[in-house]
Amino acid sequence: GRGNLQMSSNGGLPTHSQPMGGQQQQGQMLLANQDQYLSARAEALQNVERTITELGGIFQQLATMVAEQGELAVRIDENIDDAVANVDNAQTHLLKYLNRISSNRWLIMKIFGVLISFLIFFVVFIA
Repeated sequence: GRGNLQMSSNGGLPTHSQPMGGQQQQGQMLLANQDQYLSARAEALQNVERTITELGGIFQQLATMVAEQGELAVRIDENIDDAVANVDNAQTHLLKYLNRISSNRWLIMKIFGVLISFLIFFVVFIA
């Protein structure tokens, strides 16, 4: 259990060699590797955190867009209802106009018949 005595270059004084020095160096390397590993893990976690934050922003934008599209869909639905009402109203007006034209057509045919009758009467009896 004793350390070996060696002569050193510092004036010939004996120093103790450290047989544990290699293990200490290995421990330092292990600590350095662990430190690198922990740094890499911390960086990976920061990347995950940034990605999650970006995804949160994207989902907020998506929610805003969905809300806007919902309002737009409601407006489109209201416009369609207005268009259907306008088409029904136009159809009613067109039917009224058709009825007026039909009744006027009979009136025009009656007047035309009377004029033809007078024309035949004048041609037959006056000429």
